[in-house]
Amino acid sequence: MKNSKKAIVFALMGALVSGCAQTNLEQKRITPEELSTWQTFDKGKSTVNGDELIVEETEGSDGYFMISPNLFEEDFTLNYKVKALSASTVLINLFSVTQNHSDTAFVLPPDTSTPREVWQWRTEMAHYNLTFNNSSHGITPFFFKNNSPYSKGFHQSLPENIMEVGEWYSVEIGKKENRLWFKLNDTIHFDVEDCNPLLRGRLIFRISGTTGENVIFAKAVYKDIVISYE
Repeated sequence: MKNSKKAIVFALMGALVSGCAQTNLEQKRITPEELSTWQTFDKGKSTVNGDELIVEETEGSDGYFMISPNLFEEDFTLNYKVKALSASTVLINLFSVTQNHSDTAFVLPPDTSTPREVWQWRTEMAHYNLTFNNSSHGITPFFFKNNSPYSKGFHQSLPENIMEVGEWYSVEIGKKENRLWFKLNDTIHFDVEDCNPLLRGRLIFRISGTTGENVIFAKAVYKDIVISYE
């Protein structure tokens, strides 16, 4: 009898601890419908298909951006699933993005901008850049911090590519205090310490295809997007 009472007490204590942990963790689920309303840049389109958002470049595109309307907290964990639908698809996340370290509206370059001008616009933003599927560009995944056009906080790359076309992958991007990490299908590929981390900022999903004489448009599908923070 005494052992039974002890077991009940411990079970109640565990439930209380678990309940406290759950209340401290806030989650924001980004539905396909919501993601399809984010600010976009360059030429592309998105289609909601049930619980998925299909995103693809269109004629004349040099990469397609989807930009969050609000800023996310300094520390967070982003989880989602993604599948590349084209052999040319490059998958990119920019996060903790700010322009002139400001919380004001996000300013896009003119539609008439050249690829070089768009590149300059990107480098002028403070952000973390995680490019994790870019074998069509002949490059392996890389992760860097951009402070300004002339200053990068860190730059790391992997020795080989880690994704295949037509397969679903679970992505996790985390930022907590000085630590940043990238996990794909439960394997951590980047784990970085940033002694001067960027603060709260916007989140950007970007796809890009192969350009040149033989243009192949990027196409990907996203689902189950959740951002968690304490």
